[in-house]
Amino acid sequence: MQFLSPERRGDPARGSDVSAVRGAVGRALTTAAVLGLLFAPAGCNDPEIGEGDRGNAPLPGDIPIVQNTADSALVSNWRVRDELRVGAVDGDAAFGRVADVAPRAAGGLWVVDAQSRWISGFAEDGSREVRFGGDGDGPGELRTPSTLFETEDGTVFVGSAFPPALHRFDAEGGYLGSSRLTESRDADGNPLPARFAVWQVPPDGRPLADLFAVPGPGQGPTVAHDLVRFGAPELHDSKRDTIQRWVLPATPASPSSPIELVPVRPSWSAGPEGLTWWAPGTPYEIRAYDDSGRPVRAITLDRAAIRVTRQIEERLIDGLRASAASGPGGAAVIEQAIERARWPKSLPHVAELWASHPDGRLFVLPWAADSFDESASRRLDVFEADGRYTGRLTLPPGFSPRRFANGFVYGVEEDEWGVQYAVRYAVGPGE
Repeated sequence: MQFLSPERRGDPARGSDVSAVRGAVGRALTTAAVLGLLFAPAGCNDPEIGEGDRGNAPLPGDIPIVQNTADSALVSNWRVRDELRVGAVDGDAAFGRVADVAPRAAGGLWVVDAQSRWISGFAEDGSREVRFGGDGDGPGELRTPSTLFETEDGTVFVGSAFPPALHRFDAEGGYLGSSRLTESRDADGNPLPARFAVWQVPPDGRPLADLFAVPGPGQGPTVAHDLVRFGAPELHDSKRDTIQRWVLPATPASPSSPIELVPVRPSWSAGPEGLTWWAPGTPYEIRAYDDSGRPVRAITLDRAAIRVTRQIEERLIDGLRASAASGPGGAAVIEQAIERARWPKSLPHVAELWASHPDGRLFVLPWAADSFDESASRRLDVFEADGRYTGRLTLPPGFSPRRFANGFVYGVEEDEWGVQYAVRYAVGPGE
């Protein structure tokens, strides 16, 4: 591991071409995300980006860089140990579609069932102790629950992606209120495309959201992802700061233009002490930004990119078709995109990342040759909060992580019959 001085910031050995391609074909991708975020990103040329640093811009020369090597002789293999597993074919623990699994302050875990719209709190023995939500538009009811976070003061936040909303409950499921983002309009007062939100709420209770609008075919040409930090849980009464912006192309210039068909979305995570981590994707680089959006640190790893083979192309196509199959008209749009596909030579390095609370450790999922094999294990790189690379964590086949906290990883596991389980694994370095 090396700490690079500002004088060596431009070392060509690092690589200076920063692509903003990022994200993975996740099982949880919605049809809207698939249709709107398929295409290869470009740099942001719009100077009017509001507050904060431009997400896809090169870092300033005075930012310290922690440069790591992937030498297996210098690092450990991290391991998981099964701690808690909840799931069943029927009964209280039968889930329709698990969107999120999160730590519960009272012990056990929270489960967000996006199909039934119910939120359940399970104890350490696997019994259900709390249940709230349900489908509807009334107080305390949920339409599109996607994420859940319990904060230090005991508030449970449930985020909805579309329409963007953040609902608040107490730890027993009592409804405290909802905040909904208002419709966006242009300078002439015309409504803009409906916005989506990817929410994260750190333990301090100040929400963050990746806000973006998905234009229809021919309505592009770009999608601006605004990473917004709100000053208070009540969004309408809160100061909001755009601390990052990523700009991605949305639709090609003409109906006959080829499409760089790589699924993308910004990969970011809210860490402790107000830091927000983001991965450009290529080269292997992870950036930390402070509360105001200023870059404060970067981490690099010298791992080679994965060449896109015909097998990878076929698995990408299968994943896209499966993700869009349930949406109205989605399958037809996907097929048209596949017909015009232009494949990159290699995949971006970083697919997804998570910052653990409260230790600030980073778990990073890189693209791999078997990333699109449902039966393959996911192998994550592990970094300490100061940027030191400490090894690789291999997750069990079929397990999809959602959250890292307090020495555990929370996520969803599916068996060969399609039964979903909410799982908590203990995480630690191997002996």
